[in-house]
Amino acid sequence: MGDSGVGPHEVERDVSSARGAADSAVDEETSRAQWDDDGGFEPEPLGSAESPGAEPAARGGLFLRGVLDSALPHELGTDDEPERYLVTAVFSRRVSAEERALIEAPAAQAMLAERGYPGVSLKVADRRLEIAGTNLATLAGGLAAEIARVLREAEQQVLADRERRDDERLRWSQAEAARAARVKAEADRVRFE
Repeated sequence: MGDSGVGPHEVERDVSSARGAADSAVDEETSRAQWDDDGGFEPEPLGSAESPGAEPAARGGLFLRGVLDSALPHELGTDDEPERYLVTAVFSRRVSAEERALIEAPAAQAMLAERGYPGVSLKVADRRLEIAGTNLATLAGGLAAEIARVLREAEQQVLADRERRDDERLRWSQAEAARAARVKAEADRVRFE
């Protein structure tokens, strides 16, 4: 009767290949991860490739990813919970100087007050938005949507301003090229014969 068992060297090879497959799965998950602002990483969900119907925010626009819960007051959920406090949210990307000026502008605060949120102010701090004079319930009840609107409008205004400046530069460049061509044509007509 022949022995169809597996030799010790074959068992070792099978174990190391299984270990290698598990390690590569962890490496693949880590490579898809995005580092968050607290030093940890958030694995990117599988199948998160951009789809044609994805919302603009999901394609890299300026938006808030969520509330930074570690920055909330420790008194929340206790009898000492303040009525209003500072809520910090994390941006999807770094905010440009032009966007920051629009987000922090008195016009943005006035718009929030007109929409029923007086006393709320916005301040950009690196990759975070500090929302003062509010609470989580107010944000969930509609303020978050109004802030998202402020961010969209700021981003759109900055993009429109950049496009306008690019168009002006292009027109100037074309006019300058035409002027230089006219001057060259005039200069070419001069003959020293």
